[in-house]
Amino acid sequence: MESLIQLYPGLAYPNPYFRRESFLSLDGEWDFAMDKTPFLPKEYNEKIIVPFAVETPASGIKRHVGKDDRLHYRKVFDLPEHFRNEHTVIKFQAVDQVCDVYLNGAHLGHHEGGYLPFEFTVGQLKREGNVLQVEVSDDTDSPVYPRGKQSNHPGGIWYTPTSGIYGTVYLEDVPSDRIEHFRLNPDFDNRSLLIYVKKHGEGDVRYVIRYQGDRIASGLLNGPIDCSAFFHPWDIDHPNMYEIDLLFGEDKVTSQFGFRKFAPVMRDEHRVFGLNGKPTFLSGVLDQGYWPESGLTCPSLEAAYFDVSIMKKLGFNTLRKHIKVEDMRFYALCDYLGIIVIQDIVNGGAPYKNWLIMSAPFIAYHFDDKKKKKQALFGREAEASRTFFTQSLSGYVDCLYNVTSLAIYTLFNEGWGQFDAAKNTKLLSELDPTRLIDSTSGWFDQGCGDFSSNHVYFKKLKLEPSDRILALTEFGGYSYRVKGHLYINKRNFGYGKVKDGAALTAKIKALYQEQVLPLLAKGLSVAIYTQLSDVENETNGLLTYDRAVLKVDESTMRQINEALRFSE
Repeated sequence: MESLIQLYPGLAYPNPYFRRESFLSLDGEWDFAMDKTPFLPKEYNEKIIVPFAVETPASGIKRHVGKDDRLHYRKVFDLPEHFRNEHTVIKFQAVDQVCDVYLNGAHLGHHEGGYLPFEFTVGQLKREGNVLQVEVSDDTDSPVYPRGKQSNHPGGIWYTPTSGIYGTVYLEDVPSDRIEHFRLNPDFDNRSLLIYVKKHGEGDVRYVIRYQGDRIASGLLNGPIDCSAFFHPWDIDHPNMYEIDLLFGEDKVTSQFGFRKFAPVMRDEHRVFGLNGKPTFLSGVLDQGYWPESGLTCPSLEAAYFDVSIMKKLGFNTLRKHIKVEDMRFYALCDYLGIIVIQDIVNGGAPYKNWLIMSAPFIAYHFDDKKKKKQALFGREAEASRTFFTQSLSGYVDCLYNVTSLAIYTLFNEGWGQFDAAKNTKLLSELDPTRLIDSTSGWFDQGCGDFSSNHVYFKKLKLEPSDRILALTEFGGYSYRVKGHLYINKRNFGYGKVKDGAALTAKIKALYQEQVLPLLAKGLSVAIYTQLSDVENETNGLLTYDRAVLKVDESTMRQINEALRFSE
């Protein structure tokens, strides 16, 4: 059997959308210390496995991190012989939450956040014995920074915190004149490709395009590239992907793209989701992206492939990446396998009002989220919190713009940290006009965005037609505890319990047949079942948390999803 990298060579790189052959992963064992001193330590008395968070078993530490704790990392590395050593880019995929980076005793830079990648470019390094040090602090309850599902009091839908380095750290060898960033804009209607390149240095950029391994086009980058002679659309049944090399002097960067178009279309007088101009029903699952041994970090490439491929095997065509930014290889797998991605922007803000969160599924609140009193209810009273969120939107777009399969952004989920939804929707749309936006997923709708987005757990599905795309973005969530595969034996959480896999399959089948399918006549074109796998206390996954047991019948799920397809 071919390996994943043999099948999909782009997966050999930490970021398949920005590949340089001259890279060096720094993942593995690092020196580590944890104390309450904000200074570089003289001694590191422990070892940690990067890229796993301090709280996880995979890190080798498995310890809670308080807001006054300081995490100290050190990695000593040599440069490979093939590195030219003119300049080096040091890239961090994810560090939570506030960090400073030092190289050979010099301060490289500062970063705040937790979910988006960042990098530093340095000049010539030592051939041997370079010392990289990373200092991190993490206040999970901070009202300023995004935290997602992290909680100092995990339980129910809230999970163990993530602190420190939890994404791959790697180096790239680059020349003085180099490509720094680029955006690929496949124009489906005009069968062309437009590329915007940010570069360091003067001169022309050349391109080479390949399809299924064959070189099909090349030339000087000076405007839209006519691709009509080799135009193969990307869709969920035929995920046709191209590779492209961008060449600038001695620098070469490789990426990938597909021709697709996401836009609303009309079907039987209803506005529905459209892929390449055709009405398309998005049947998917909520994908939290957590694992028992490694938390927010996917434990391996094979683990990511398993999650994506088994959902495809069950007939689903969509994954809603819930409240996290995934390893970039996950998105590449969705490109390769033909899975639409709904990407959540990560929530933050001060602690939310329990009475509001718990009652929202039952009471139709109508809050104006521009008013300060309502912003306080949603945890956004602090101006610094609102500013950080708004400024971070460009970071999401920069990170994910070249992902072919990404069709929809979820701006706010269930009012967690929601504020100025209409204003933020407009901003996100201006930053990335190629995707649709679910502005307020669940409730607290402000009448903006492309979707009328509903979460329904505790009552029958009764949705009404909308002038926006009608979407059911969370539902189901039935709990089935599989003995021997529970993360926590007590206090498990779900939305209704069943005793075994047969009962779970039957209940899901009845839900789709009796409640979801009839809504197609009202214009429903998105249905996201909760959820892909169990997560900590939650036992409402189609898979157990360890992914060892598929709880539902495979053929039944395929039949359900086949019935949801729009006829041509």
